Amino acid sequence: MWLAVASVTVVAACGSEAATSSDSVAPSATEALTEAVAAEPVSTEPATTEPATTEPPATEPPATDPPTTEPPATDPATTEPGEDEPAEVGDAARLAWATVFDSTVAFADKSAHLEDAGALEATVDAYASAGESFGGISLEPTAVAVVGESATVTYNVNFGENPAYTDQSGTITLVDGVWMVSRDEFCAFMSSARVSCS
Repeated sequence: MWLAVASVTVVAACGSEAATSSDSVAPSATEALTEAVAAEPVSTEPATTEPATTEPPATEPPATDPPTTEPPATDPATTEPGEDEPAEVGDAARLAWATVFDSTVAFADKSAHLEDAGALEATVDAYASAGESFGGISLEPTAVAVVGESATVTYNVNFGENPAYTDQSGTITLVDGVWMVSRDEFCAFMSSARVSCS
């Protein structure tokens, strides 16, 4: 009887130890998870966030073509003054030239622009008479290039309203502020017009 009780006691004791031993060897899944979490170090430093850099969008200046400046179209009758001469200077030379060589213009108007005019009055009268048969003779400037006190005149010779000769050239000179056709220049044309120049 004692053996049976002892046996039960031993079995009970062994069962109790087994249970205890089992509990200490195989912890529950919850305990294992808790231990794993506890074992992992927790960082207490604040998370570092780099400030967002916003660069302004690259903007290229709009492409601009350089201004194109075309020289104005040159009218054949446009005055072409010299480098430092205003257009008005060329206009004055043009007017003086046209006045002297227009057979219909009176001598009194020519004389202010004709060198040695007093000695050429008879020639001027003969030129006027010669021009009548053609409806008048005129030298129409088409361009005047002024350089200092001299100007080169490009002109057409007209008989009446009709050009007879084109792109001829002659010279006129500024004397004491007045544009003058020299005696030599005047007589050279009179010779071509078959008018005696005395």
